[in-house]
Amino acid sequence: KLSLLLKVLEGESQQTLASQFKLFQERALPDLGSNIKCGNSLIGSDFYQGASGMLPMFGEEERLRINVFDWEKEFPRILGGSDPGFDMVIGNPPYIRIQALKEWAPLEVEFYKQRYVSAGKGNYDIYVVFVEKGLSLLNGKGRLGYILPHKFFNAQYGESLRGLISKGKHLAEVVHFGDRQVFSGATTYTCLMFLDKAGAESCRYINVDDLTAWNLGGQKSPTEGTIPASIVTQKNWAFTIGRGAALLEKLRAMPHTLENMTDRIFQGIKTSADKIYIVEEVDRKPRGVRVLSRETGKEHWLEPDLLHPLIKGGDSKRYRLT
Repeated sequence: KLSLLLKVLEGESQQTLASQFKLFQERALPDLGSNIKCGNSLIGSDFYQGASGMLPMFGEEERLRINVFDWEKEFPRILGGSDPGFDMVIGNPPYIRIQALKEWAPLEVEFYKQRYVSAGKGNYDIYVVFVEKGLSLLNGKGRLGYILPHKFFNAQYGESLRGLISKGKHLAEVVHFGDRQVFSGATTYTCLMFLDKAGAESCRYINVDDLTAWNLGGQKSPTEGTIPASIVTQKNWAFTIGRGAALLEKLRAMPHTLENMTDRIFQGIKTSADKIYIVEEVDRKPRGVRVLSRETGKEHWLEPDLLHPLIKGGDSKRYRLT
């Protein structure tokens, strides 16, 4: 509250404040008591209701830590009436993998899994739940605007959220930063995503090539265009504007993909220890393969079933069978 009130006073002087009081007979600083609330916005008071309707035995310390938030009670005027909800929801939700949450908030993690569609698929990140909750808080004409990682566009855990957004045609605009870093001191791959509760037949898409130019109000050669809602589906989102769009649409229309044609391609373990796990074949016999290890500098005999051909980096060429 103090931070916001100080922002209100920027550019003001004793003279301007005195003039305001004289003209309008009101205080210079607004009362923020009903504007700023504190609580876990994802968890309501029904969190404490067990399967039998009885309150579980939660200690006072645990209750304070969980800090449930009753939206209807805190914002009765906004969430009541014929078209309940906010005109706008704006935020930068936390980016926390569910594995980390399980260590200090296991009860909440289980609640999210049961209550939210977006939390039902794999090891999700908590920001996808915030998107679902924010969307549910909008009125019929409301809009949501978040800055968040774009990993859910393609990750398996994002499938449920992509389905929720595509079903209602909620996706209105995306500003994609790619690998350009927006936050100093943190490596995150983010985008701006805007959702309309009413839905739309198309989505505005901007790919930011020059972050500095974009911050100044525009970029030299912006990649910008419109994406029809028909291609925003539950499947992976790979939006392309400009020269590559026609090729991507052609690939999407293909009835068969590479995964339909073979079951022999897979990604091996990723340990950052190539010297240990990548070996050079020296000799092969029915019951064993002699390999040279860069880690030990020696030759070893290994079972054939442990080894697979490797394609790495420059080994992979288009139109070439390896």
